[in-house]
Amino acid sequence: MKHSFNITMPDYEKTSRVFIELPFNVWNLFNKKGAIRVKGSINKVLYECALIPRGNGVYLLPISKKIIEKSRISVGDTLNINMELVDNNENNKSKVNESSEYRRIESVNYVEQPNTRACGQACISMLAGVDVEEVMKAMNTKGSTSIGQLIEALDYYKIKHSGTNKRISKKNPNYSEVCILTVHMPNYNHWVLHFKGKFYDPEFGVLEECHPDGKITSYLEIYKD
Repeated sequence: MKHSFNITMPDYEKTSRVFIELPFNVWNLFNKKGAIRVKGSINKVLYECALIPRGNGVYLLPISKKIIEKSRISVGDTLNINMELVDNNENNKSKVNESSEYRRIESVNYVEQPNTRACGQACISMLAGVDVEEVMKAMNTKGSTSIGQLIEALDYYKIKHSGTNKRISKKNPNYSEVCILTVHMPNYNHWVLHFKGKFYDPEFGVLEECHPDGKITSYLEIYKD
């Protein structure tokens, strides 16, 4: 199924990609949830990419710097976007060894966040086993991160994860053995890695329990293998 729509190019950081929130529910349109890969054209320039889930069918379309330059897009321009699901058969070769391409996470080493806002990058650093400075470069930010940015970084480092951030509720009170927790602190939101019963908090250290001032509201499950 092909879908076409127009949207205005938002302001963005000129040295990086731009992320556009799609103006429709992707789950409903494509009758699919979780990881979704699409292809099509942006102002007649071809693209193929993985959409970035934000939850409840809301997804972001990442537009690379190369696409921006090739299509000569400027802030405020109208983008004519054509989109369709990538046929699974097109990726059979790459998916044959898909399970072996994912990282096996048997242990993690604690990483302290390098500044007051880079807790997300520190969580990714612990899971990927790479230096947090490298993660900040890969994510193109040293500041606060969204769930969509974390999911994109997990995909980049080949870390298998659930398709959406799951909310903690009475019906779903427990989080998974390995996950990135959304923790609401008194004056800010915070990312914390939960790994096999311990809380690898980028700000407060390795804890047996979540910080007493924090409230866990949701989690993104990470699959160890």
